[in-house]
Amino acid sequence: MAGANQFHIALCPRMATTLSELYGKHLRTVVVSNLAFIDLPAVGTRSCDRTFSSIGYLSNISLEKGIDRFLDLMARLRESGSGLTARIAGPCSDLEIEDYIKRRASEIGGIEYVGPVYDDAKVHFLSSIDVLVFPTRYVNEAQPVVIYEAQMAGIIVAASSRGCIANMVSEELLLDPSASDLDRIAEQILAWERSGADFQAVLNETKRNRAALLIQREDDARKFLGLFEDPAIG
Repeated sequence: MAGANQFHIALCPRMATTLSELYGKHLRTVVVSNLAFIDLPAVGTRSCDRTFSSIGYLSNISLEKGIDRFLDLMARLRESGSGLTARIAGPCSDLEIEDYIKRRASEIGGIEYVGPVYDDAKVHFLSSIDVLVFPTRYVNEAQPVVIYEAQMAGIIVAASSRGCIANMVSEELLLDPSASDLDRIAEQILAWERSGADFQAVLNETKRNRAALLIQREDDARKFLGLFEDPAIG
């Protein structure tokens, strides 16, 4: 409908490429991530000297967002002798999901559901976990802000390869798009729990990634504001 004058903002290179493949390489696009638009919580960077003790899940909770797969992961870790605890935060899509979480948490053990978290409560939640696991299978997943929030807090993130997530999370921590195979991430979490040196190494990588994200955030914000100064757009 827009003809030759159309201009598109994509959240990541993968989204821009897919857009061109679907609608034509003539499309004018620019990549500007969600980092340019969000207010990051004031979470202090987690110390790289900490020991691995807790994994977390933060989302608008539903089966589509993978809460059942997160609980399956915790059950698998327990079966392997893990002593890690888990914290779950976010509003439930319905009472049935909340009852499901509480029942399975009681069966597995070591899992706390803290409910919805905002502002200072979100800061406290992010400060209490070491690894965020986001096993979403939501078909319209784009570029989840929660991943950036966790990474900016110095938290390791594992997530399903949907939407732009493959451009956000390192390849070895990507789950399949349906989070149907948890073996690799379970083995990785157990390895970190057993080896302080391995955990410290990935924390150092997380620190470097955070520094890169701060630069990307500034670049994307400038790029977005620059669109309104370009006479060729509009």
